Amino acid sequence: MPFLRGGRRGRLTASGVVLIGLVVSLMGLAPATSYAAGDDYPYAGLGKCPLVPLPPKPPRTNNGPGKPGGPHQPGRPGHPGRPQGPGQQNTPSSPDTPPPPRVCAKRIWFYNGSYGDPWGFALRNCTSFVAWRLRETNGLADFQNHFGGIHWGNADHWDEAAASLGYLVDGIPAIGAVAQTDDGRVGHVAWVSAVGDGTVTVEEYNHGVAGGYGVRTVPTSSFRYLHLADLAPAPYLGSTRSEVATTDAHSGLWSARTTDAGALVVRRPSGRTVHVRAPGGWSTTAAPSLITDGQGRVWFAAVTAGGRVMTAHTSPGSAAFKRPRVALGGSTTSSPALALDSVGRVRLLSVTGSGTLLERHTAGARSDRWSHADRLGMPGSWSVHAAPTTTTDGSGRLWVAAVTRKGHLLTRHTSRDGRHWSGFRAVGHQVWSVTSTPALTDGLDGRVWLVSIGQRGDLVVRHTTAGSDRWHRAEWLLGRWSPYSSPAITLDRSGRIWLAVVDRHGELVVRSRADGAGHWHSSRGLPRVPASLTGSPTLAATVDGVLVGATDGQGRPVWRLPVGPRGLPPAHGPRGGGFSVNRYL
Repeated sequence: MPFLRGGRRGRLTASGVVLIGLVVSLMGLAPATSYAAGDDYPYAGLGKCPLVPLPPKPPRTNNGPGKPGGPHQPGRPGHPGRPQGPGQQNTPSSPDTPPPPRVCAKRIWFYNGSYGDPWGFALRNCTSFVAWRLRETNGLADFQNHFGGIHWGNADHWDEAAASLGYLVDGIPAIGAVAQTDDGRVGHVAWVSAVGDGTVTVEEYNHGVAGGYGVRTVPTSSFRYLHLADLAPAPYLGSTRSEVATTDAHSGLWSARTTDAGALVVRRPSGRTVHVRAPGGWSTTAAPSLITDGQGRVWFAAVTAGGRVMTAHTSPGSAAFKRPRVALGGSTTSSPALALDSVGRVRLLSVTGSGTLLERHTAGARSDRWSHADRLGMPGSWSVHAAPTTTTDGSGRLWVAAVTRKGHLLTRHTSRDGRHWSGFRAVGHQVWSVTSTPALTDGLDGRVWLVSIGQRGDLVVRHTTAGSDRWHRAEWLLGRWSPYSSPAITLDRSGRIWLAVVDRHGELVVRSRADGAGHWHSSRGLPRVPASLTGSPTLAATVDGVLVGATDGQGRPVWRLPVGPRGLPPAHGPRGGGFSVNRYL
């Protein structure tokens, strides 16, 4: 696997960084890529269909014309030159009127001695075309009517078949997903070629045209979606949260959020808010990041609507931010990450719109001058719908975890002096969700904890040995979890580990366990908080305990302590779901 090698640390000039931002900005203005391939179905137009029998001909009567070629006798019925008797009609001597066109019975076709295709579905039907598309375009080369040992049959059974094999079936489209409905006599399936804002474009067979190809754009709610081997997530899925926060040197709480209108709002400990402006506004599908450095300066990083990561910080003892400036190129659906290393430098990580992970750091603990950008990993290899996540362990090593486009979860860390990076190491051999950001936290005993969600909604927790970079055996938590939501993990002051995650039904689940214990316990005293499939929860360790944050089903942020409700300054905006706190002790 090529991602296991350490990335070459390419040096970029300042002009190169600006160029990256410009290119990403232009990419952000381009229309979404369509994967429609046209009608390449191998049986297009081939075969004959069983025909509906013609109705029987009515019996001939004596008032018709004589035998072909026979003489017409004057005065007899049918003679054109003589009037007919009462009730009789003139019958033309021309041939009979052609019968009506015959139509296909049951919309199935007969070709080369068979009604079925090589994959076990009826020729020129919707199921046959989607099976062809899954095999040829999605790369699911073994898909056929008994795929996975299940009989898929008619289209109205496909959702049950997929779910029984553990595949994700939901209402969120993806490019390359199977669009399925039970409507009609035997249901219908189509192949998703493009996803818009509230719409989905599908390719299909035997819907508007009997035994023929068609393309249509319909509301997303027209189908449910089977995620067997998706090509790309919906373009509006990102790593946004409702609010992020950090504690300053005086234990004051700073928070920041991006509104649906593209405004970045920072709330100071005093309760006053400031709107930070950027050309074209800020991305609504990528959350900002906040930290406090060792000098007491509060930093933020956020992505503009044009795909540029801009940063700014306060002066020591001041609540006013300096003018934001461009630091890196970024994806409008991937949040940047700010972190502090062992020598007090601020580090910025960002995934560009083309899927390249870049890192910069300040020249020193007191400086605000950025270094040249370093590339981490292979260019274009990272998911643009998830974000990198960081933590610093007890020995001062900065850890990074991120998900690739192909769903590989990779981690690496710096040396204790922060000068060198280790190589990337793959975590597990399964395919991870490319729309869920993993979570890292450091333990009081020096261990690093990692939680991540697989593409089918499985939740895995791991940790290292204190001072080591070797991951222990995976621990799987029972349940089915949303692959569009990012989990959260933290430790409280007693060393108890807390975990928050959204399940397949959009419900927020919080669990915890004592240090050294082997079992997770559901939180007590936490009111039922409905979240959403795409909402990301947050856990924050405070002097009062662990604060749980989420966005409910109506887009409203909700804050709770597991020992009872607690009121905090409200966050706003229906996107995302959580209150993300970076802890730097």
